[in-house]
This record gives sequence, C-alpha cells and structure tokens, in this order.
Amino acid sequence: MVNFYLLACLLEYPWLVGGLLKYADIVDYSKLDPVKRAAIKKFTPYLNSIEKFNLKIVQETLGEPAIAIDFLEQDFMLAFNVEGLGTKSVIAEIMSEDERGKGVKYFEDIGKDTVAMSTNDISAIGAQPVVYGDIISTGSSDWFNSEGKADALLEGFRKSCEELGIAIPCGETPALKDVLFPQRIDLAGAAIGIIKPKENLVVGKDLNEGDIILGIESSGLHSNGISLARKVCEALPDGYFTELPSGKIVGEELLVPTTLYSPLLMDLLKVTKISYMQPITGHGWEKIMRNKKQFVYEIDSVPEVSELFAFLQNEAKISDKEAYYTWNMGVGYVIIAPRESVEKIIGVCAKHKIKCMELGKVKKGSKQVLIKPKKFEFSF
Repeated sequence: MVNFYLLACLLEYPWLVGGLLKYADIVDYSKLDPVKRAAIKKFTPYLNSIEKFNLKIVQETLGEPAIAIDFLEQDFMLAFNVEGLGTKSVIAEIMSEDERGKGVKYFEDIGKDTVAMSTNDISAIGAQPVVYGDIISTGSSDWFNSEGKADALLEGFRKSCEELGIAIPCGETPALKDVLFPQRIDLAGAAIGIIKPKENLVVGKDLNEGDIILGIESSGLHSNGISLARKVCEALPDGYFTELPSGKIVGEELLVPTTLYSPLLMDLLKVTKISYMQPITGHGWEKIMRNKKQFVYEIDSVPEVSELFAFLQNEAKISDKEAYYTWNMGVGYVIIAPRESVEKIIGVCAKHKIKCMELGKVKKGSKQVLIKPKKFEFSF
C-alpha cells in the first residue's frame, strides 16, 4: 500500500532520503548579498547630499548592521536601520490556528521579534534606540479582522517599547493583494537610535590582535534560519506540534521571542571599552568577521548545543558548518573587547541575567572565523 504522506514529503523534501541540505537551497545569500553591495556602490555618490545641512554619513558604518549620521555641529550621531522579520510569522499563523496551540499569543511574541530585528542591529554600532516604525503587510485587509491577532501583535510592540524605553509614533498597514497570501502577514520596520557622545560609535576602529571574543546567549532560534527550520518541521508527521525529547513542543520553542539586547549593550558602553559588536543573525557565525579588517577570529570554545538546535540539525541532516552558518547555535550576540574589559562585561551581563562566555581571540592573519572545536572555518 502506498504511503501517500511519505510520498508527498519525499517529493517536497528530497533531502530526507539522503545527502546534506544547504541553507542556500532555500535562501541563497550568494544572490542576495551582491544586490546589497550594488546598492551601496550605486548610492554612494549621493551620500554627500546631506552635507548642506551640516550632516555627514559616517562612511565606516556602510556595510554594518546600521548606518550613522554625524550631526557635525552637535555632540551626537543618529543611527538608522531597516529590517524585516522574515518567515517566522508563518509559524505563528499555523500554531495559532490549531486547537493544540495557544491562540493569538504567538503574535505578541513575533511583535517583539520584529522590533528586536532592527533595534538589536542599531545598537551594534553603539546606538541607543529611541524610535521605531512598523510595517504590517498582509494579503488581505480581512486579516486585521482576525479575532485578536492584530491586538496581540500590537501588544508585542507595546511591550518592546516598555522594555527598551522607545517610542513607536508611526507605522503602515498595506494590504498587498496578489503579493501575499490573504491570511499571511509580512512584518518589517525601521529604527532610529542616538549615539551620544560620538565616542560611543563602535565600528571596529580599535579592533586589534589579542582582543577577546565573547558570546552573549540567545533565547533560542531568534529570527534567522527560520525557512530551514520550517522545512524541517513541515516534513514531520506532527509538524510544529512534534515533541522534543524533553516533552517541549518544537513550534513553541521556535517562537520564543528574540532577546532585546540594547539595554545590556548600552550599559556595557557606559563602563568599559568595546572594540566591535555583531548580532548573530543572517550568515550565522560567519558574521563574526564582518569588520573590514583582516584578522583571524579563533574560536576555542562554543556553547553546548541546545535540544532545539540539535533536533533541527539532526532532522535537516546538515553539517556542523551549515548549522553554524544558518542558526545562532546559542549565541545571539558577539562582543569583541580588550582583555581588560572582559571581567566588567561578564559582570554587567550577570546583572542583566544574561549568560556570557569567552569564545576565543583575535589573531593576525587573513580574514576567517576558525571554529576549532568543530574543526571548520569560514573564510572571506
């Protein structure tokens, strides 16, 4: 007798029968990143357009998680960033519509995720988030009449305001018929932050050999590598309601909100010197070498792989290198600092009840991230 469920899965997910899946099979950065580089090249001639207002784009921030605008006559800069949530909202929709789920609560969680995607990025260059604007796009305006979903989403935004001490004074709700599915949403937004004094700008100017690489724990998957996680879960008989060995539900674990790191990072900048900071988002641990300088980022230890990441990696049948390229694998943020700053960084993290661990060090050499415990590297 033909098992039609199994047959359908094999047609949709042929990697289940053997071989290693790559994230590029789903999201191919080799096609996305050139567009970003082309945009910077095309728009660079116009960056000086704002100088007539005594403003200047800080060139060193181009290609970083956010850009800085220098107010030349003042002792501050503004940071700006635009970010999207990606496909995490699809999991919230599926979980909320199933009687085994927790209803609209998941939309509150992805509201926090959406804010985190942008505010975590602007703080990487030393900016305190001050303003956020959201975009809630849907394939049909009827989505906003779905019982409780919109209210829960807005509550997630509100709680993020409260936690970060920011304002959300504007937003947009486009209905994109024929672009999005009627009962799906696309979430994105933009954040503005303030860098004051200007010396708080962090772009790796003082990044040097001998600096220590520290990893700040993630709350879970956060919001990157979601498309691969969805492929894994949607191929399982119980889908997102599959139980992990601990009894936890995999969909619930995927929807744990992203940590809002800005309060921690701002406190760190008040008490110690930071050479460089990076959120571990798209490109995973490869992002540690985002700075333009030529260094080897030697990783001597990594966090114990959590139950969720171990499950996803095993089910996807992907290599360690692919897993660390796709997911944060327990580290949501990397901070690089002089050795003398390490004790203070660990202490501030403890006050925020966020775990911090020493991962490795910066060494001379051609740009690469060398992850020694897993015996692979990312090269530029």
